[in-house]
Amino acid sequence: MTKVQPWSAEIRLVGAGGEPVDLQRTLLSHGFVELPPMRLDEDVPTLELTLAVNGKARTIEIGPGRRGYARVTARGRAPSARTADGLVARVRHVLALDEDLSDFYELVAGDPELSWTAIGAGRMLRAPSVFEDVIKTI
Repeated sequence: MTKVQPWSAEIRLVGAGGEPVDLQRTLLSHGFVELPPMRLDEDVPTLELTLAVNGKARTIEIGPGRRGYARVTARGRAPSARTADGLVARVRHVLALDEDLSDFYELVAGDPELSWTAIGAGRMLRAPSVFEDVIKTI
């Protein structure tokens, strides 16, 4: 019996304005991520979630990769190139990597009480869909 190796990819942890993203602070900073269908392992930290891509559901895990990167892993058969690109795009959305927080970081950099956020904190996770965000808010 052939064992199926999990598919994985790395995503560079940088925001749309070139600002750094601290994965650990992002995953651990908001209780919202602990609501199903997401599952947070605070010890690593890793986030498990299910994404719909190209009409199919894929359960993935987001965790630390090499320095400056997050590793995205999916069990089961390796996705097609199109699906893999879709998974990466959805993870970038969930981690809000498409948001430019450079103005925020510039603003807080000189503040003695907030300057710690300028090294990658302050980013909020989003659900894969607006519908899920609304349901979790209610």
